[in-house]
Amino acid sequence: MSSQFSLSNLRILLHPHYSINIFLSVFYVLLKQLIPKSYSSYIFLNNEITTQDTQVLLLLATIITIRGRKALTWLHYVDNVCKYSKMANCLLFYREQSYVSLIFYAVLCFLHFLFLATPEPTGKTNILYYRANNLDNEIHADPRLTWFVCFYAPWSPPCQNFASVFVDLATRFGDLKTFKFVKFDVNRYQAEGAKFKIDTSTFSNQLPTVALFQDGKEVKRRPQIDVKGRVLDKSRLLTADYLINEFGLAEIYTREANKIKANNKKEQ
Repeated sequence: MSSQFSLSNLRILLHPHYSINIFLSVFYVLLKQLIPKSYSSYIFLNNEITTQDTQVLLLLATIITIRGRKALTWLHYVDNVCKYSKMANCLLFYREQSYVSLIFYAVLCFLHFLFLATPEPTGKTNILYYRANNLDNEIHADPRLTWFVCFYAPWSPPCQNFASVFVDLATRFGDLKTFKFVKFDVNRYQAEGAKFKIDTSTFSNQLPTVALFQDGKEVKRRPQIDVKGRVLDKSRLLTADYLINEFGLAEIYTREANKIKANNKKEQ
C-alpha cells in the first residue's frame, strides 16, 4: 500500500463516493444505537449490540487485516474496508431476521455502486488518454519516443483502484515530451487491445496491464503472460514503488531528460 498519505488528502473522503460508502459501512451499528427503542423492536430482535454482533465484527476486523495487505493505496484500503463492512452489515441484518431492512440496505448499496463510482483524479496528471484505434501504429511511428501505457477498462474494479497509482507515476515522471504516459481503454477499442494481447473478458486477470515501449517495440509488461495469454504473476501487486523499480522509470526519466538537454544545447 502506498505510503503517500497526508491530512490534506483526507479532503477526498468528502466526495460522495467515499462519504456515503463510509456511512453505509457503519449503517447497522448507527441504526441500532441511534434509533429510539420504541421503534427498534420493529427492526431488531435485540436493542443492544449482542455477542453475536461482536463475533461478526471481530470476523470483519480479521478479514480486513488479511485483505488490507493487497491494497494499492490508502484509498483502495478504505474501499476494501467499506466493501467488507457492507457484507458484514448484510449478515448482521440477516441474523436479526430483519429482512425488510436487509433488502432496503442492499438496494442502497446497489444504488451507491451504480451511481457513485470511484472518482477519477482531477487536475494536471501528465496522462494522455489515447482515444483512437491506431495506438500500435502511433507507437511504431516515432521510435525516439518512450511509451508507458496502461491498458484498462472503466468497469474493472482493479483498474479503478490502480488509477491513482498511475496518476502518481505520471505526475512524477510524465512531464517530458519524449516519455509519454498513456491510458488506453481496451473495452472501447477491443480490436486494438487484441493486437497487444489484452484479455478484456469479465474475469480477466490482465486488467490493468502496464507496458513499456521503446524504439517502437514492447520491452516489458506487467502482469506477464505466457504464449497462450495466461497471466504468470497473478498475486503481484502493481504498486507505485514496484513499478518504478521493475520498469526503471527513474532511470528512463533521467536518460530522457539528459537527451533533451543535450539537444537543446546543440540547437543554441
